[in-house]
Amino acid sequence: MAETIRYKVADAIATITIDRPETRNALGPADWRALREAVARAGDDDHVRVVAVTGAGGTFCAGGDMGTVGERLAAPAARRRHRLANDARVIRDLRELPKPVVAVIEGHAVGAGLNLALACDLRISSSLGRFAASFHKVGFTSDFGGVYLLPQLVGVSKAIELLLLGELIEAAEALRIGLVHRVYPDEEFAGRADEFLAHIAELPTLAVALTKHGVYRAERMDIDAALEYEAASQALIGKSEDAAEGVRAFLQKRPPRFKGD
Repeated sequence: MAETIRYKVADAIATITIDRPETRNALGPADWRALREAVARAGDDDHVRVVAVTGAGGTFCAGGDMGTVGERLAAPAARRRHRLANDARVIRDLRELPKPVVAVIEGHAVGAGLNLALACDLRISSSLGRFAASFHKVGFTSDFGGVYLLPQLVGVSKAIELLLLGELIEAAEALRIGLVHRVYPDEEFAGRADEFLAHIAELPTLAVALTKHGVYRAERMDIDAALEYEAASQALIGKSEDAAEGVRAFLQKRPPRFKGD
């Protein structure tokens, strides 16, 4: 794994950190591939119950590395298309990971960095977070899933505005339009983020995996298929130890202690 992508696990939380301070955490092709490797590693680790994606040095991710774009543009169009599609598979990987993924955002999340955050299941931001679909500012169109993800979160009309104008919005506005789920004061952000991740890690693992899969799959289902999926999921979960613990805790009027079984 490239040294620009750091990976660590503590207390059932896998933290994937983008660490390229010289580019404000902008990513080149090798970095996107390393990011995919880190996501796969988290998926394969049975001890991991939640994944955090974040950036070092007060910036989440400034998108694609513009310092190397010249040589990439010099490649034949077919080759560039293939490479972009391959790098962008990390967006699908995050959606398909059977564990909740939280984007922990400080500073700027712009361009493909914004889309990386959008591919995560939940997004929490410092009050100093800043967001922009900034592709048109440099003459490009969106990649890494922006035209798919953004309208789902903020609606078609707002997505068109953000994509066409590329304007930078602050964390409070991002919260108002549904781009992020929580905004915490910058001076409290590290501690509040840890609390949020710890809470997610305590949730019943199988139930979370099936809920995540069901929500994203429902985009392609009718109501009958969705009802059948939910019935099958509940029948499966009903045989799990976490479900038994949830029932015991409810009847005993105490918090449940889920173990991921």
